[in-house]
Order: sequence, then C-alpha cells, then structure tokens
Amino acid sequence: MKLVKGFLWLLVGAVVVVGGSLFWLPQFTKNKHSELVMALDNVNPVVKPETVYALTTTKPVRQFTGGAGEKEYTYRLTTYNDRGQTRIVMFDAQWRLKPRRFLKIKTKGQNVESWTATARQEVPSGVRQNLLMS
Repeated sequence: MKLVKGFLWLLVGAVVVVGGSLFWLPQFTKNKHSELVMALDNVNPVVKPETVYALTTTKPVRQFTGGAGEKEYTYRLTTYNDRGQTRIVMFDAQWRLKPRRFLKIKTKGQNVESWTATARQEVPSGVRQNLLMS
C-alpha cells in the first residue's frame, strides 16, 4: 500500500511539472530565436497559431548565401496581433523586402509558418496605428 501511495504521489508530481511547464514555456520562449525555442513552440499544444502584422524595415539583419548558392535575407521584425500584443519574430526571405511594407505573418509561437505582403487597408486599424508609431 505504501508503494502504491508513493507511486501515485510521483505520478501527480510528474503531471504537475509537465502540465505547469506547458503553460510556462510560452512565456519563456517569447521573443527568443533559437532552434530549441522554435521546436518547443511547435510541439507545445498550449501555443496556438496566430496571425500577426509587421511593417518591414529598411535592411535585413543578415544576408547570406543559401545551400543552392542563392542569396537569402534574415529579417527581425516587431509584430502586433489584433489585441495589440507585441512579439519580435525572425524569418528568412529569398529576396530583399521593400521597406515600409505591411506583412501578414502566420506564426505558432516563434515559428513563422508563412508571411505575405498585404495592403494597408487589410491590416486592422489598431494594429496599423501601432506599427506606424513604432
């Protein structure tokens, strides 16, 4: 009986630690840009996909040659969701982005799943104001 009780306490402790970490990890990974962070956000069921918006900057933070010899550019942008919350994301593009253009970015935590240029009027007005003031 004592062994069963000890096992149950161990099981409860493991559930609390794992469950707590699932809810704590999104706070830890926010605005971080490593492969580990992206992997954690990708598998965490608590992290939901979200659409955020950004205004492109004048220059990429890095330019490099890809595996097939093509030029690639890394951008680090401040984004806003429709609730006004901010997040910094990094992603690679196969071409240089035009400055001061609006982007609609689909993310899951720090993972940028896709991005597209979007018209100014398609960006929610509150988000547009935040982007233009930042």
